[in-house]
Amino acid sequence: MKKAFLFILIFAGISFAQSVTVTSVEAITTLEQGEFFYPVTNYDDSKIIFSSDSYKGLWLMNGENGSLEKLNDYYSSGYEPMFTVDNKIVHRKDDFKNNRRFISIYEYDIIEKSEKIVEEELRDIAQIKVVNENEIAYSRNQKLLEIKSNNKLERTTSNSLPIVMIENSDLVLYNNGERIVVNPRGDGNYLWASVSPDGSKLLFTFAGHGSFVTDLNGKMIGEFSSAHYPQWSSNGEWILYMKDYDDSEKVIESDLFVSTIDGKQEFKITETTDIHEMYPVWSNLGNAVYCNSTEGIIYKIELKFN
Repeated sequence: MKKAFLFILIFAGISFAQSVTVTSVEAITTLEQGEFFYPVTNYDDSKIIFSSDSYKGLWLMNGENGSLEKLNDYYSSGYEPMFTVDNKIVHRKDDFKNNRRFISIYEYDIIEKSEKIVEEELRDIAQIKVVNENEIAYSRNQKLLEIKSNNKLERTTSNSLPIVMIENSDLVLYNNGERIVVNPRGDGNYLWASVSPDGSKLLFTFAGHGSFVTDLNGKMIGEFSSAHYPQWSSNGEWILYMKDYDDSEKVIESDLFVSTIDGKQEFKITETTDIHEMYPVWSNLGNAVYCNSTEGIIYKIELKFN
């Protein structure tokens, strides 16, 4: 707790030239509660989920009173879980049989406190995403599949917003019934891809080169040197990311940054030597950032945009 207190003292008054102001920093979990990583918030920021360092298990925190409950202990359930607009949590569950991985898609209802299996024991699927606020999409064998609200599995032929997936390290766009391998930086390892809130741009990391914003055709708009885990703000005007460095064994430095989408204005929002902030996500209300430290503490950083 002493480190968290020092962290708050350091940042409470930092501002950045009429652009971004860090107004407060708060540790919302303690090591006595457990070690938590990879926070995700729901649509009104009243609920927060996080996982273990290995993505095993999911915990749910009530953002209003700080109460905490464990939802499951499934392998990989903490790997990119997402909220639907009606407060369901979509996540995966990995099982291993004869040294083969099988992926199931689960949906947990926060209100009813119940879970159901949406798809069971799939092989070789790409990311699982919530699209159109409450529909589930994933790609398999180079086809986009979407689970509608009536739970009927359909091949998507004309999705209302473009969907980007990482398939075998490629950056793949599904748009108006077409599958397009974009790969703006050529062959390599693409990570952490997403479409802008207005559906007109792509955001991704290209391993070893940083993160980038392009249009849907792959034309370059913004570059972010050494940036990892990039995230769109809810209004599509800002990019959030971390810059982390390691010594091949452990992280030795990591701080968080906010930038304009063209990469021309970058603002450092953390600067600590004894705390390494990682895996940041926006508050869906757009005025805060959540992240975890390498120790496993979840932080909330409130921002003011001028």
